[in-house]
Amino acid sequence: MLRCWCMALVALDRASIDGADAVTELLTLPLQEYVSLFDRPTHEGKGRMPLHVTEYYGKVLMGDPPQEFGLVFDTGSGNIVLPTIKCGDEACEDHHRFSSSASHSAIQVALEDGTVLAPGDERDTTTITYGTGKLTGEYIRDRMCLRSDQANDRIVRPGDMCIQVDFLGVTQESRFPFSELPFDGIFGLGLGGLSAGPSFNFVSRLVASNESVVRKPVFAFFLRNLNADEDSEITFGGYKPDRVTGGDSGLTWLPVPKDEADEKGYWIVTMRDIYVRGVPLGICNDSNSHPRCQVAMDTGTALMMGPRHSVNQLLRAVGGCSQPIPSIRFELDAVGGGTFSLVLDQEDFAEVQGTDCAFAFQPVDLPPNLGSMWVLGQTALRKYYSVYDAERWQVGIGLARHTETSRESALSQFQSSQSMQTTHALEVCEDDNNNMVWSHLPGCKRFFRLLHALLTLSA
Repeated sequence: MLRCWCMALVALDRASIDGADAVTELLTLPLQEYVSLFDRPTHEGKGRMPLHVTEYYGKVLMGDPPQEFGLVFDTGSGNIVLPTIKCGDEACEDHHRFSSSASHSAIQVALEDGTVLAPGDERDTTTITYGTGKLTGEYIRDRMCLRSDQANDRIVRPGDMCIQVDFLGVTQESRFPFSELPFDGIFGLGLGGLSAGPSFNFVSRLVASNESVVRKPVFAFFLRNLNADEDSEITFGGYKPDRVTGGDSGLTWLPVPKDEADEKGYWIVTMRDIYVRGVPLGICNDSNSHPRCQVAMDTGTALMMGPRHSVNQLLRAVGGCSQPIPSIRFELDAVGGGTFSLVLDQEDFAEVQGTDCAFAFQPVDLPPNLGSMWVLGQTALRKYYSVYDAERWQVGIGLARHTETSRESALSQFQSSQSMQTTHALEVCEDDNNNMVWSHLPGCKRFFRLLHALLTLSA
């Protein structure tokens, strides 16, 4: 996309950035939604049924003068990823691209350890492979700013949050699935194990800032009920009690095993068991005297995920699609030895059409280093407000306070397959499972099934 810069605006932007160093008490960033359909087999195996998949993204300013990007805020990713002007692929050209030469504060980074690139030195690159494609990038350091004021300008104002970050600047990107997405990149809010190197982890940067950026290294997510007339948001520096039913007293804190969570890269809490119709399933039973399951809190994953045998056991306990479908209770460990009951009702995890239905639970085979881990995705995190505290290593969770006023959900539409074939050079969608990282992006078969479902609905 073309960007027009005038000298007066550049001068104003630089002056604003130079004066935006005050500590931010609490900053709330509104998030936009990209809603699509995820095509999957029904529970009874009679056909296929679409489930809603949502990505939450917001505006970010990078560099001096600021360049604006739309990034997905994702606790299941560990890096900030932006397309750069060096990338001439269609997927990059369809989005905003970062220009290092246009930023007075950009620093080229040679290695994953944050070593600055010296003249004549070679630089490392990294490649991330997803189910439907891959991207390759180099390392860059620059100043990033977040602001609660979402005016259509690139001016950094007092009260905005600015911090120096290392990020992956994309130089090559496959068309699938990136060209179809309205946002430009990813804002990883996961922990160290998911990052390219220590300096690339935003949460670590926030902790190391020692209250010079925000008062507390804490952030919180409010994800809109898809049927409610409200907006999603992320808050930095703390959380908003008015987003929780019962306020502060409605929030329960869950301990995070710091070393193990940081090594695996996920905000991990622990679960004692899962209950259906009040009956414990013994999901976490093992030889330990205090059996526990690990659970990752992942705002970037649409569905609930778990080990294949455990998810199958859970779905057998839930039974078929006959009404009423029972609630599911996840019993989580709380700070101080107590527990928190996270309850999902039929409307939270099931979509029903006649006598058939589809459940928002996905069996997954995770890499060996992650073990038998469960993932709480948007299915749960829309119903519950979640707070991520990197100072005390805990996650706060409480029933979100949603408005009762309804608003129709805007379903994103893909371009028609005929248009794609006539306007784009042929590119094969090919899964690279051997190199694939665990991701919520769909594989090739699911991508085209999803596309077919959307085209059928829009016909």
